[in-house]
Amino acid sequence: MKVVIVLFVFFLFQSCNKENKQEIQSKENYPLQEKKLKTMNDILEKQLKEGALQYALDDDGNSVSETLKHSFSIDELNTCTVVISEILKSNGYKAPSDIDFNNKINKIFGRLINPNSLNKYLYINYYNKCDKEFCNQSNDGVNFNGTYIIKNKNFITDFFYLPELINYQEKFPNIAQLEKKYPSEWYNDELKMKVGIEKWMEFEARKDDYNLSKARNFNKLLIISRNKYLFNDNKASLVWLKFNDQYFLESLVKVFGYVQDKDLLKWVLDRNLNDDEFDKLIFTKTCENKYIFHKEIFEVMTEADERTKEKYIMFLRGKTELPKVEDANFSDKARIYALYCYYATKFTQSIDQGYVYTFFPKLNDEKFEEEFKRNNYYNIPDFKKLFEDTKNGGIGLPM
Repeated sequence: MKVVIVLFVFFLFQSCNKENKQEIQSKENYPLQEKKLKTMNDILEKQLKEGALQYALDDDGNSVSETLKHSFSIDELNTCTVVISEILKSNGYKAPSDIDFNNKINKIFGRLINPNSLNKYLYINYYNKCDKEFCNQSNDGVNFNGTYIIKNKNFITDFFYLPELINYQEKFPNIAQLEKKYPSEWYNDELKMKVGIEKWMEFEARKDDYNLSKARNFNKLLIISRNKYLFNDNKASLVWLKFNDQYFLESLVKVFGYVQDKDLLKWVLDRNLNDDEFDKLIFTKTCENKYIFHKEIFEVMTEADERTKEKYIMFLRGKTELPKVEDANFSDKARIYALYCYYATKFTQSIDQGYVYTFFPKLNDEKFEEEFKRNNYYNIPDFKKLFEDTKNGGIGLPM
């Protein structure tokens, strides 16, 4: 049997009316509950027919490669949102106010939520943060990777198929029985080949770490932990994410430039002390082509213990190249270089005076000096003096 990695796919629509703020068990919501249940039955049946994974078959019936399933439908998104909303509520998530949620989304992801827009869902693309196009294709970690902002309900989530969230065999036994009769392969006219189907019930029956029950539990913890960390400031959730969702946490800093949480920032810094990745930490290019320098990185370094400070200094001293600032004009590059050298010098100056000659000598050029003057030394009171004192390097010290 093919090993399965349960795919975290991202989704963005919800089926609850905005007015429906009560528990679904309440008598007032009984008609809506019936409608939702009917929709859930239909969607579950569809997803069981499609299976957990699909893969191309050769002429001998052997698996060749995994293929994408059809895009998920609006109804699937709607129903999944209802399920996820209930998971969050039952696990202590406190949805923030619209204003607080919108502000936090803008601070973390750089996305503005228009309260007057009829669009209730925003897609956040990890591969291209400036691409705001809606995506309804399951995330595969290769071609698609993103998450959804659920407006009005004020949480974020990936898209999950119903079997990834609920014990469908227990809650929908009649539909689960039908799964046994569904075909294990079909002919794909688009691909012009047979496609094999690995059924959800096969993964439910596994005895290893890819067991569907374990995956469901992980998915729920993922949803809960992301939201409670970002919007409830829950430190225990951050700890869980550090062990189980490193890509997401690193993306917050390296892709979106979220540097306000120093606990997160230090954790990401310690994992990225190499040239290419470190450069992603010290500045962010916005979708408006602006370059934002993150002096917070050096604040974290300064607040570290002595042993860790030594580690940071050795890294900075061994970093022979200036930060890579691609597709920027000279003025933007000079500003990033200048601020990097300034804060790196200030940091090392507080530990070992001998290291202060490591950085500004790289900018000992008339064109940089003129640019610094033109920008009033970036309004930093001691920038000019520090630059002039260290730009020529120290006697006998490495440059």
